[in-house]
Amino acid sequence: MRFLSTAFACAAVITAFAAPAHAGATTTQAVGVVQILGNAPSCVDRKVTSSYTGKRNSLGEVLVKTTVKLTNNCKNAVKVKVAWSWAPDSNCRSISKGRTASESITTTHDREPYQKTKTC
Repeated sequence: MRFLSTAFACAAVITAFAAPAHAGATTTQAVGVVQILGNAPSCVDRKVTSSYTGKRNSLGEVLVKTTVKLTNNCKNAVKVKVAWSWAPDSNCRSISKGRTASESITTTHDREPYQKTKTC
């Protein structure tokens, strides 16, 4: 219960400092391409596979290599990166129309490293 009251108090403080939408609002119009960051478009196919490496880490845990194969079926080139659960995201990659790219990571067998594919 104490957690909830603290959360509501924090939300109230944040709301109190938020500027109203009409107070001195100015509008600007962006010139050029607007890029929305988030999940990769559905026309980018993702195939996730895992395979045992036959190796173990220093604690004796079995290591597994997870590979994400990305195929661009969109009308144009796309820029995407893979979000991993237990490691930093991959680098941003540009994939041309009809082309394929792969990203891999090696982790212990009990982890699900692939989160999602994001635009960048």
